[in-house]
Amino acid sequence: MRRHTESLALSPEIGKTYTFRLNDVPLYNATIDKAEGCWATITVVRPLPGKFEKQYQPGQQFDVKVAYYELKET
Repeated sequence: MRRHTESLALSPEIGKTYTFRLNDVPLYNATIDKAEGCWATITVVRPLPGKFEKQYQPGQQFDVKVAYYELKET
C-alpha cells in the first residue's frame, strides 16, 4: 500500500488551535499535534455547542483527514 504524503497548500500548523467545521457544522476547537500529508493528529480542546457536542471530550485525541474539514485558526 502506498502512503499518501503530499503537502496541502493550507496545511494546519503544529501547536496551533483551530475550529473544525464539517459541512458548515462547527464541531470542536482542537490543537494540531502532528501533521503529515493530508492527515493530522489532533487533541480536542473544547467541543462546540450543537448536535455533536456530546460526541467529543476535551483531551480526546485522534487522526483526521484535513481536507474533509474547514479549519479556522482560533
